[in-house]
Amino acid sequence: MGSSVKVGMVGAGFAASFHLRSYQQVKGIPVEVVAIASKTRIRAEQLAGRFGIAKVYDDYRVLLDDPSIAIVDLCVPNALHLPLVLETIKAGKHVICEKPLTGYFGQGEPDGEVGATSKRKMLDKVRADLAEVTRVMADRPVKFCYAENWIYAPSVRKTLEILDRCVVTGSVLEIRGEESHSGSHSEYSKWWRHTGGGALARLAAHPIGLGLFLKHREGRQKAGRPILPVEVSADGVDLTKTLAFQGVKSSPLVTGWGDVETWSQVTVTFSDGTRGVFYGADNLLGGMESTVDIRLSNARLKIEMLPVRVCQFYTVDPAPVQDVYFNEKQETKAGYSFPNPDEEWMLGYPHEIQDFMEAVALDRAPLSGLELAKQVVEVVYAGYVSMEERRKVVLSLTS
Repeated sequence: MGSSVKVGMVGAGFAASFHLRSYQQVKGIPVEVVAIASKTRIRAEQLAGRFGIAKVYDDYRVLLDDPSIAIVDLCVPNALHLPLVLETIKAGKHVICEKPLTGYFGQGEPDGEVGATSKRKMLDKVRADLAEVTRVMADRPVKFCYAENWIYAPSVRKTLEILDRCVVTGSVLEIRGEESHSGSHSEYSKWWRHTGGGALARLAAHPIGLGLFLKHREGRQKAGRPILPVEVSADGVDLTKTLAFQGVKSSPLVTGWGDVETWSQVTVTFSDGTRGVFYGADNLLGGMESTVDIRLSNARLKIEMLPVRVCQFYTVDPAPVQDVYFNEKQETKAGYSFPNPDEEWMLGYPHEIQDFMEAVALDRAPLSGLELAKQVVEVVYAGYVSMEERRKVVLSLTS
């Protein structure tokens, strides 16, 4: 193998940390994270020190100007995804972007009123954003790597191996997926301006992304063209607002949400007439739940990325294990619980970084790329239009 793939990291928060741990696990491709850029320089310096990264900047544009850096990993707030993606592409560098590629984060409305904006206006805005990304990408030989970890989870990769054989003689008729937990403790997640939506955009986007990916792959395999989402019907509400009405004075669920929904359900109709039903909610106690149920004409596949039940633990008194990490969003360790031996591995984070590094080093397309990122955004915002207008919404996707 030749020279290493040099990476520049933008951001020094939670996502940057697990991305950096994943870079350390890449095999067969020499990789070097050469610099971190963050507005909070002290956090960037601390992170760089932990991972042995030599350079730290407080301006991400230094990374774009560095000719040695091949790919820029954007671990930044949602509202910054689109502008930084566009700048990175224009600088001629490959880019890694978490969900969402873009969204509606306000255009002059007061902070607490962004969520009240017409959802049709939001959809029009994100469609224009997606057209702009497509235009900018068209003339530049760079790769867009969409960091949808569900596609890379080991359980999903095994599912793909099985599914590729099942669809030779059968068809995927329905996909049901869910990501739910007790709610984000980040105050930013409670407001549309920062997250671009609630449970639909923040949680359901994961099973939506996997569902779209599976149908796209099935169509390519069987007919040489993707099976696309063509219509969306959705519902959403902040269920925690019912607690006061019901006389509930306290709850381990996260409360105090702003202008976003905490429960969402979306039904996607595909171009072959099949369905996907996807949930995202902040009303689930007992830890994160990330599941998929794939129903075929000749088989069935069920995936549990979380919870993982390979280790079981029971205790009356959880005090001795308070400092032992078990699972994300687990409220208590009393009673039965299922400590996860390697949560990041089970969720596919090292595997997605491996794929992205191979895509750059071997000059091939990543498994999760621009078209999937675009489709997820359109489905999510069409879902918001459906919630507001109480009707099905036709999509504009053509490829």
